Amino acid sequence: MLASHTKTNDSLHGDELKILLIDDHQLFLDGLTAILYSVPGVQAIDSANDGKTALTMLQTGDYDVALIDLRLPLADGFSILQNMEQIGSLTPVIVVTASQDPQDIHRAKQYGAMGYMAKSASSGEILTAIHAVLAGELAFPDHTLSGVSRPHTSPPQQHWARQHNLTTRQVEVLRLVKQGLPNQEIAQQLFLSLATVKSHISTLFKVLDAKNRAEAIRKAQQFGLD
Repeated sequence: MLASHTKTNDSLHGDELKILLIDDHQLFLDGLTAILYSVPGVQAIDSANDGKTALTMLQTGDYDVALIDLRLPLADGFSILQNMEQIGSLTPVIVVTASQDPQDIHRAKQYGAMGYMAKSASSGEILTAIHAVLAGELAFPDHTLSGVSRPHTSPPQQHWARQHNLTTRQVEVLRLVKQGLPNQEIAQQLFLSLATVKSHISTLFKVLDAKNRAEAIRKAQQFGLD
């Protein structure tokens, strides 16, 4: 069973976000949908009640982020995470579940989830996690993050990014653009959706006042970015 809701509004920072929610409790889905639609920039929210439908939607849809429960009929959340590379989905995943078992958290992280939230989390905490993941950061409980690699930028890059209100992930995207990588390969390397990569590049063009990649690369070199 699946549902789709679409609305038009002024998007957040010029982005129009498309979100996939996967949970077999319709009341939870309805509540979370209402919360997310209160956020400027959310254009569309699709939902599914089982893992098999979710995998089909992840394969055919271009989502900016997916919120997935672990306990699902037909295919559980772990199966979804394990199969995402096989189906060609680059959608960042946040697990939202009742389980706070450390083994589940570790396993979700191992399988490529970008975040892990309790269903008891507040709406503010869920929104904070979504924004963090959209910026290319991890959103796990603090005590589980030891040993997890994070995007790396040099001090000059960090200073330049702060000056221009850019995220660490946007600077990482710029570095890969300088290497000549196409959007699809950037998305694969950074575990981002193609739509998110395009959004980051659009922001970079505006900050650099560049009309194309060549001009963006040239101006980045002028700023001394690695």
